[in-house]
Amino acid sequence: MQLISKEEVKRMGADGRSKLFNKSSPECLRPGDVVLVETLNSMSTDKTSSFVGVLIAMDRRGLHSNFTVRNVVLKVGVEMKYMLYSPLIKSVRVMKRGEGFRRAKLFYLRDNPGRAFRLEGLVKLDKAAQAKKAAA
Repeated sequence: MQLISKEEVKRMGADGRSKLFNKSSPECLRPGDVVLVETLNSMSTDKTSSFVGVLIAMDRRGLHSNFTVRNVVLKVGVEMKYMLYSPLIKSVRVMKRGEGFRRAKLFYLRDNPGRAFRLEGLVKLDKAAQAKKAAA
């Protein structure tokens, strides 16, 4: 059973998603990182939606690995939970590394978000960098 699970993870993580959850990888996701998740709206269309937020929780469970991203939108806290190997996830990118977080689960940010949710400028910088890459 474990062999089947390992083969499925290897097949589903062909685009590099497995490196994001591998603890020994240098580009591993950690709680407190600001991530941009692009998802397909449906399998039949190419329309995508994106969500930027602070990674507050991760569950490493092989093929059933998931992560929770939180942001404040229009003064309302929004949390999205994503399955890592879902076919609807187009990409997961780290926008900024978290610093100063020493817990595995950052649920305390629900009560006192403070500095963690000032993310407006990151999206603009990322779009500018992508446009610069496309032009070059």
